[in-house]
Amino acid sequence: MQVHSPTESSQIAPQGSSRLRRSSAMTIALLSLMVGLVISGFLYINQQRALVDGERKDIRTLRMARQAVMETGAAVSNLMIQRNAAESNVLDYARALNRLNSFSDDSFPGSVPRGADEIPTRVILNLLKSAWTDMVAAIVGQQPQIAQSLYAAREVNANTTSLLQAILRELIRSEATEAQLNRNISLATNIVLGLQILTGAVCILAFFMASRSSARDSRGRDLAIGAANASREQVSRLFEMTEMLQSALDHTDANAVLRATAGELIPEFGGALYVFNNSRDRLTLSTTWGRPENEPLPDTIGLQQCWALKRGKSHINRPDSHKLCCEHHGVSDYALEIPMIARGEILGLLQIYCDGDQAEERLQGIAGIGAALADAMSLALSNIALRDKLRSQALRDPLTGLYNRRYMEDALERVVRLAERERTEVSVIMIDLDHFKRLNDQHGHAKGDAVLRDSAAAIINQLRETDIACRYGGEELIVVLPNCGLEMAAAKAERIRASIEALSEPNGAQVSASLGVACVPITSNSSRDLLANSDAALYRAKQEGRNRVVRAPSQKAKGARSEQSGAANSLAAE
Repeated sequence: MQVHSPTESSQIAPQGSSRLRRSSAMTIALLSLMVGLVISGFLYINQQRALVDGERKDIRTLRMARQAVMETGAAVSNLMIQRNAAESNVLDYARALNRLNSFSDDSFPGSVPRGADEIPTRVILNLLKSAWTDMVAAIVGQQPQIAQSLYAAREVNANTTSLLQAILRELIRSEATEAQLNRNISLATNIVLGLQILTGAVCILAFFMASRSSARDSRGRDLAIGAANASREQVSRLFEMTEMLQSALDHTDANAVLRATAGELIPEFGGALYVFNNSRDRLTLSTTWGRPENEPLPDTIGLQQCWALKRGKSHINRPDSHKLCCEHHGVSDYALEIPMIARGEILGLLQIYCDGDQAEERLQGIAGIGAALADAMSLALSNIALRDKLRSQALRDPLTGLYNRRYMEDALERVVRLAERERTEVSVIMIDLDHFKRLNDQHGHAKGDAVLRDSAAAIINQLRETDIACRYGGEELIVVLPNCGLEMAAAKAERIRASIEALSEPNGAQVSASLGVACVPITSNSSRDLLANSDAALYRAKQEGRNRVVRAPSQKAKGARSEQSGAANSLAAE
């Protein structure tokens, strides 16, 4: 970053002036170097902490995977020792195997050394699972001798030992890596702290050296001290901004931090922040500060309208000049535009505005601070995008992109409670693709996955922004419709059914769906009733020939049928 420097020269002797300039230049260069090293150290520490978090996650996964292998092997050994298939022993094995199956191949080391060869871990693990399954089957079939022979023939002990040793070696490697990263963090922290102390010491030394100058150098000395103090304050404020941005949950938080920091560091300048929209085909205005109301900024900027984005580096727009000016620039101020880049990707555009005398020179003077602000915001926006991506992956089904069942259950309970308070209606559409197993058998699972994705897209196209579409399980999908009555939900279900049926031709296979519709309070009283009644309606749709929409009966109709049934039973008794 760039520190402040004196703006007026003092009336001093040529020899003293030259000495003062050299001293000031050396001090500023040294401070700039230290500040750059401090910022680099801070970024390095953040990077190392991220690596530590990754290693800790890998260590936890390896320990859990190793425990799962040991528990499964112990369960099989227990069955062989007791030589009987007691239900509790078989259940212990099944639970242990399920835990082991919950780990992906990436959870284990890449390969297991076997003599001079390297055998992939997944091969060893699959051999163990196959051997365990056959041994348990033999024990369940009361053939312990076969199980014992399988234990020797399949090299269960050797494979188990090799796999556990491989996992242990990977654990030791990961723990050593984590320890080294922690040592790197500690060393970098001490270096950064030492650089900060050294920066203060350099400032004090500069003050001491300047104090020995003659009275004619006093003004230059004061300005140099002021520049050093301003530089330290800027560095401190930038550190505070970076730390606060780490806690920003969304763009609103990050924008508030940016406005506050820019207001303190460059109070005489206005600014604006543009970020990419979801489709990344244009930049949208995220926040502004210090701008006059009579000159509004454009809400969006096209990618081909900005020279800073085209060039990938800072650019100054000069409104009254023949030099290059961005197409989107329509105000009378000079503007410094800085592309915000993190991890090699452009995330947005930071604009700093200035008017009045020497506007261009003043913008060039704060270019370093603007670059530091842009870098800090770039990392914050990248972290926010990463958190949003991870949050979305935790709540959505990876195949269809719809919300998963857990999110659906929470959302449905929340929507039903809100409807009860506001006395509105909530409907649920339960959807099941017809003959989906036959589709997989005839056309393959890849085609089945494609049909599921296309069906999810067809459903989304028929919904409002407030509606919630989820994958309930397998080929079953469910849609929650807040503030929607039974009739409206049935009409929407019919449109969904027609959209899914229209997928038959592009997929080259017969595609259809059966749908069940239920509503609170017309057919149901609670979220549990909604799911049960929509599922029952779906079952009726299947029974009546599939590829249709069936509504759950209203509670009044069910009550009337119950009374008729009671009356008929009374007459029969008489």
